[in-house]
Amino acid sequence: MRGRIFCFVVITVFTILCPCYRETWGESPGAESSSWIVCATVPVAEKTWHWNWASWDQEKIVSFGSYQYTVFWDAEGVFVLARRNLKDNTVQLVRVPQWKLSADDAHRNTCLGISEADGRLHFSWDHHNNPLNYGRTRAGFLTQPPEQISVDDIEARQPLAEGRIPAMRVTYPRFLNDSKGNLYLFYREGGSGNGDNYLWRYNPENGRWTMVGHVFSSRGTYGPWQNSTSRNAYFHDLVFDKNNRFHATWVYREVAETWASNHDLHYAYSDDGGQTWFNNAGEKIADMVANDPIELNDPGIVVRPIPVYSWLMNAGCMALDSHGRPHVITFKLPEPRQPDQLKHDPPNVIRQDLRFVHYWRGDDGTWHGGEPIEVGIPGESVARGNIVFGPDETLFFYWADRADRRFRCLEASAADQWRSWRTYVLLEGNMTGQDASKHDRRRWKDDGILSFTARFGDQGFGIVDLKLSRATP
Repeated sequence: MRGRIFCFVVITVFTILCPCYRETWGESPGAESSSWIVCATVPVAEKTWHWNWASWDQEKIVSFGSYQYTVFWDAEGVFVLARRNLKDNTVQLVRVPQWKLSADDAHRNTCLGISEADGRLHFSWDHHNNPLNYGRTRAGFLTQPPEQISVDDIEARQPLAEGRIPAMRVTYPRFLNDSKGNLYLFYREGGSGNGDNYLWRYNPENGRWTMVGHVFSSRGTYGPWQNSTSRNAYFHDLVFDKNNRFHATWVYREVAETWASNHDLHYAYSDDGGQTWFNNAGEKIADMVANDPIELNDPGIVVRPIPVYSWLMNAGCMALDSHGRPHVITFKLPEPRQPDQLKHDPPNVIRQDLRFVHYWRGDDGTWHGGEPIEVGIPGESVARGNIVFGPDETLFFYWADRADRRFRCLEASAADQWRSWRTYVLLEGNMTGQDASKHDRRRWKDDGILSFTARFGDQGFGIVDLKLSRATP
């Protein structure tokens, strides 16, 4: 029987409510002007764990009705649910002491998802080859929101399914919704360089999860890396388009010891919720019913060859434009280069040459891009980020430039097929983050507000809202 979590509840209210305004953020004369204005900065907690962001969060902040929800680790490594009132920007916090960070390891993200049909929030937390941690709120929590949230709204940690062998080596869980609102959970089981990926679907009618299948396998032999016989797929964001096509892009990593072993941009899609999968040319390559996952040697999944020693970053980001075309931004070297001594990260002499790259799929299935985005950004400032599209298909890629302790933005227009880029400061004033700060997808779609979490000062955690200040090119 599922029990309740009984614990001391801390509810704190912070608020800073401010109209949309423009700031220069201290830019030097001649700097590129921003296309954005800040609408609100909302502190959530004054002191939190020293990292709280990961590119694989996918859903870190979500809105439903009059509220917005996010999750994070507090200063003591305790899981916290935050609810922001979008009408007055007041914030309520609930700590769940039983859900605690087990190691100071930035892989151990927190994420959440929404099942609108039964009004639940779903949570997953603290993984790096650990048994699956999964919990959720009571039914109706979203659709009939309480005046004050409390720990009584949150059910105890529980298995996804009764009677199954539980997942024991989970990393990188992420929730995602299809265009009809169905909720999915995706995670890796196994380690870097030797991991498999599984997809589950939630049924709000009975509150149970069903495994769709073992979608990605570690199998195959890769000659360019000492005939490696196992690997894992590292994903950019997994996204359903408006027609409910499920798009996946990824890179393979051959060994855990170094991301120099990352290689190639891969793509596949599914039109039936992940049951069967097709390559870029529309040929069937995987079938969950037949226990046939996607694997290295499947034909047509490499859409842009990228050799090892390109220092291709794994777990970049992906978004779809209004035509449902996938766009990926990550970073790598313009040309492969082996270091004198191979380690996990590239030496500074290599890191300084890393450059952002943009790939996108045309209507005919042809993949474009891949040239270095040369806008004067040094290699030590590149990082994983997040993509949104403006109403005119202008692409905005923002990321936390930790070298300068601020957020920056790359912008390109669809008019020349995203070939010409400009960059500018998006947020300054000691606001930054680590890795990617994912945005509230629902709020961007419904209200045109770019809302994401950021580090406020040295240890704070908060939410920033921005909107486009002018018509983009």
